[in-house]
Amino acid sequence: MKTIALGIAQGLTEFLPVSSSGHLFIIKRLTHLSDNLIPFFVLLHLATLLAIVIFLRRQIVKLLFRKKTFFNLTIITATTAIIGLVIDRFLVNFFESRFFISFFLLINAAILLSLKKTSGKKHHHEIKFKDALSLGLLQGLSVLPGISRSGITISSLLRKGFAPQEAFTFSFLMAIPAILGAFFLKARELTELKIVPINLLGSFFAAFLSGLLALFIVNKTLKNQKFSFFGYYCILISLVSLLI
Repeated sequence: MKTIALGIAQGLTEFLPVSSSGHLFIIKRLTHLSDNLIPFFVLLHLATLLAIVIFLRRQIVKLLFRKKTFFNLTIITATTAIIGLVIDRFLVNFFESRFFISFFLLINAAILLSLKKTSGKKHHHEIKFKDALSLGLLQGLSVLPGISRSGITISSLLRKGFAPQEAFTFSFLMAIPAILGAFFLKARELTELKIVPINLLGSFFAAFLSGLLALFIVNKTLKNQKFSFFGYYCILISLVSLLI
């Protein structure tokens, strides 16, 4: 039950704009888990990746045949990798600090709550080189526990005047190489897994199904102009992080 609960938590927080890494460290403290959970969550990344592919299968087929889209994704992924590796190299020792996590959860809340109702109409093919660089930078910053990848990238696209549906689609499209990169970067740690196969399978499907649910919720809130409301939750969870 514990591994299934963790799978559900990973699937939901990976896509909802509330920071999955921030929740991982909070869950560790709440459950008093001393084990290294990173290999476990690395495996669950494959489940959430599968959820994206299933949910956006039609859009993926269309977009990947466009050279400009492929070029932009390459720039975004390269920039993300550089920023992510620098942060991981110099700040990783602070990642489990409750003050560190709470601070960035509040930053994430501010990003979301500062969003006004959007009526942008730009499409993904209008993304320019400077847009790709900024999106890669922002996605790289989401390595920080408390900063949501989906929250910071979707918010940026909305502010740049992109239509909500376009922001949703492109944000999660650019997540695919980022999730794959994170998986291969930490894949060597999979040998440290000490969870029986049946529990791994249960948590994998829990993460996959909850990931699909989270994608549906994010898409729905964008259509209903309620995406910024997740900011209030981030304030609440920031206070929880300080208190536990």
